[in-house]
Amino acid sequence: MKKYINYAVALLLMAGSFAVTAGFFEEPLGYENATLRGLKTIAVHIDPPTGSDATEMSRNGVTSENLQEMISARLRNAGFKVISYSDSLHDPEAVLLDLRVRVDMPWGSFYAFDLKLSVFQKFPLSQGAGSFSSVRTWSDRQIGALQAVGPGLYPLYDYSMLLVENFIKAHHAQNLKAD
Repeated sequence: MKKYINYAVALLLMAGSFAVTAGFFEEPLGYENATLRGLKTIAVHIDPPTGSDATEMSRNGVTSENLQEMISARLRNAGFKVISYSDSLHDPEAVLLDLRVRVDMPWGSFYAFDLKLSVFQKFPLSQGAGSFSSVRTWSDRQIGALQAVGPGLYPLYDYSMLLVENFIKAHHAQNLKAD
């Protein structure tokens, strides 16, 4: 029983450290969740973990490519125009939907994960110059732990898609047409 209590305490401490660390990287200007009105064109970017965490993800069958394909297909199904990142640089109306994936295995039997889905919109720096600044205007996050046995990291697909559904619902709520 003491072993399980130690695991529970360790999980709580780890989740707390993710939350505290994440606070240092939040948008300082207060634009978060500002508006999703009028967004129609989206480029999807997956910011995966690197090093041993990336190896652990691919060993468990979770890849950035699969995440990108799943998210892009769902967005198209919801009525968005999905374009490549390079095409989005030339489209002033395009926004970037970025999924940041972080995975850690601090003990041998649990994975800790942190998924953050953010929308970055372009704001022009000067009239007609074609230069812009990118600002996060919406985000959602999922933090948790998964057992290393059983499905491993495969549930990250479902958790990522839950964040995408939250984005679609928030977009829909802000873009309802008044009758």
